[in-house]
Amino acid sequence: MHTMSTFQLVMMASFVGFIVLGIGIFSAFGGAFGGQQSGPVVVWGTENEGMLSQLLQVMSAGDSTFRDVSYVEKRQETYKDELINAIANGTGPDLFLVNQEMISGFSDKLITIPYGAVSQSEFVSSYIDEGQLFLTSQGILALPFMVDPLVMYWNRDLFGSAGVAQPPKYWNDLLDLAPKITSLDRSNTVTRSAVALGQWQNVKNAKAILSALFMQAGDAITARTSEGTLASVFGQTASAGQGNPAESALRFYTEFSNPGKTTYSWNRSLPQSNDTFVAGKLAIYFGFASEYKTLAARNPNLRMGVALLPQLQSGGPQMTYGALVGVAISRAARNPQGGLDVAKKLTSQKAVSTLTSIAGIPPVRRDVVVDTSASASGAVFVQSALVARGWLDPHPTKSGEIFKTMVESVLSGKEQPGQAIFEASSDFSQLFSQGY
Repeated sequence: MHTMSTFQLVMMASFVGFIVLGIGIFSAFGGAFGGQQSGPVVVWGTENEGMLSQLLQVMSAGDSTFRDVSYVEKRQETYKDELINAIANGTGPDLFLVNQEMISGFSDKLITIPYGAVSQSEFVSSYIDEGQLFLTSQGILALPFMVDPLVMYWNRDLFGSAGVAQPPKYWNDLLDLAPKITSLDRSNTVTRSAVALGQWQNVKNAKAILSALFMQAGDAITARTSEGTLASVFGQTASAGQGNPAESALRFYTEFSNPGKTTYSWNRSLPQSNDTFVAGKLAIYFGFASEYKTLAARNPNLRMGVALLPQLQSGGPQMTYGALVGVAISRAARNPQGGLDVAKKLTSQKAVSTLTSIAGIPPVRRDVVVDTSASASGAVFVQSALVARGWLDPHPTKSGEIFKTMVESVLSGKEQPGQAIFEASSDFSQLFSQGY
């Protein structure tokens, strides 16, 4: 029997090493998706069951895969806890819908889709820019499914009565517009408002509006580090000669609730901003595209226009806030390969095009063409989706409290905007240190 030379031993060890490495890579990235699709695929989410059932019905007509796919609608208030508990005890769904506010808290509850299954270049070229929030160095947390951009609704009659022909293109335009439309009685009570800004409790979508202002100003709020972990960058951005962008955005936002300013248009004693707009007493309401049908149905006589969210006059990329929803594969999935196949098909060109028609929302994919020639509002929604941005929220409830405290501390005179931003920045950093 011949003994092996040193060279042969080294080569054999290297060969075995490559085999072990290959097995390790397959286990880490391909193991969950290595089998055949088998059995049904269950999807959970908080989106309307009728809407999703209609989508699944259309998709199943041309693809037998969807005949074994079912959707279960869950309540928004209990969704997170119910999903976490179900995944923990092995009774969770194969797929679940998750928005960008929740996904960082679910990173250990889902199977990251490897770039071998969906390449990064394919992802970036297929979905709107905001979809890249779901990308990590290891793979994809979720495939973009829906986007709901923040837009500006405006009352044509109130604008016309004030002699104003067009809605504002820039935030600074609101400074001149407010005193033209806002009406105060003898006791300085607001009887008609130009815009609902400045407060927290009765400004619907206040967090989204502030997020848009911060991001437009250049503050990303959260970002991934070089190691790929999520970290707070809020209030830490400063530009030469312009100070802190977050401070400027907060100062602008609170300006409209200061009775001593000519821009005074809103206070905490007024009804909710969406209700005031429907009643015809608010000229500008910042709401999501998905609110259009509800607003129109609540007051058929309301002559309502839709426009892009105002931008910074100083320039920068056009931007609005978008509520992004993705399809994620549960770590407790009984059928991960089937889940991956369905997730890819649910976010395909055909599915997104169908969903756009059913729900009346803009497409999350770039290759879905929507005919908006007969819909002025639809054209705004589509354009807004293309420039939508968002941020990964470590804890939506707690971050909302930070935003609320920041706004109310300025309104009460307790803190100047700069100090309020500093405190909020510190609170955000502590939030991440808690493991979110």
